[in-house]
Amino acid sequence: MRIAFLTTTLDETVGWGRYAAGFLDEARRRLGAENVVAPDPARLRSRKLRNRQPFAALLDAWKLREELKGVGLIHAATELAAPLAYVLSRFLRVPYVVSVHGTYGDIETYAPPVRWAYRLAFSRASRILAVSRYTADVVRRGSPRAVIDVVPGGFAPAGHAPARTAPSPERRILAVGAIKPRKGFHTLIEALGLLKARGFAFQAECVGPKAASNYVETVEKRAKELGLGERVRFTGVVSDDDLAAAYARADLFVLPSEHEGTAFEGLGLVYLEAMSYGLPVIGCLDSGASDVIQDGVNGALVPPGNPEKLAAAIERVLGDAALWKKLSDAAPKSIDRFRWQVVGQDMRNAYEKTISEYAR
Repeated sequence: MRIAFLTTTLDETVGWGRYAAGFLDEARRRLGAENVVAPDPARLRSRKLRNRQPFAALLDAWKLREELKGVGLIHAATELAAPLAYVLSRFLRVPYVVSVHGTYGDIETYAPPVRWAYRLAFSRASRILAVSRYTADVVRRGSPRAVIDVVPGGFAPAGHAPARTAPSPERRILAVGAIKPRKGFHTLIEALGLLKARGFAFQAECVGPKAASNYVETVEKRAKELGLGERVRFTGVVSDDDLAAAYARADLFVLPSEHEGTAFEGLGLVYLEAMSYGLPVIGCLDSGASDVIQDGVNGALVPPGNPEKLAAAIERVLGDAALWKKLSDAAPKSIDRFRWQVVGQDMRNAYEKTISEYAR
């Protein structure tokens, strides 16, 4: 089996890049590096979302057609590579699959000048590889006839759970993610304000890049208004070592992601990272987090944008040592389904099914 692997980025500091780099490594390991042709994303004029992208995809495909001759399948590992995969599949007469990670699986996300190209690329793909069941449902709304397999992004745990039997007296809460509305930090601050008003002791740390808007200022101002100045820290971007230390000293991971227009949480690798450290996790319904978090098993799921429900879940987990221990013990075991050894085989199975079906 020889494949063409298309991605618009391999930058592992962003979600798309982490997924693509991991899938590319797995493809090379399982198929042999000589059987995976991966054009440098920097060469692609169509790697950016803009009105002339479909035309750029046509130019890219024309230039790549000789280089990719002889492949049996094309994998668009990011949604933005889907139009290019479609055009190449017509030139090379081979099937293609598209990985869909979240927001860009919703056709309505795209501006009208390019929406038709994505509708066409998704609907003509032999298979869509969605990172979660929720993401698959979103794709299905815009492409009802699409063949969809759920293949999550793979995960290689870097940490391990410290030996603890109960939350620390400080009840340390950790949130990791870009400080922007979709990650629900405003809801988290309101929930923490409710907990403070009830006399519930805690310390919270919010780690992640600060969005280029006034959102961070608004959230920080609200935290002060609620009297949380001494209890909540926004630490911004930290080193890998400092992030690992933050996970290791935390008692609970909370990221109440919610919808912002068509934007949503496709899966959430940070939940898996937190669970590898033995942390119970709290996320929101109506997102891909439902594939990672099992309510009452390794954490809790709450309705998005609901501070009262979120506060109640935090208090329930951190206020009950026996429940916390049960969730903490289950957390590291919950990541097995998402390890690259499993996900890589799922990916290869999808390739083999696609090629077999196309040959009929």
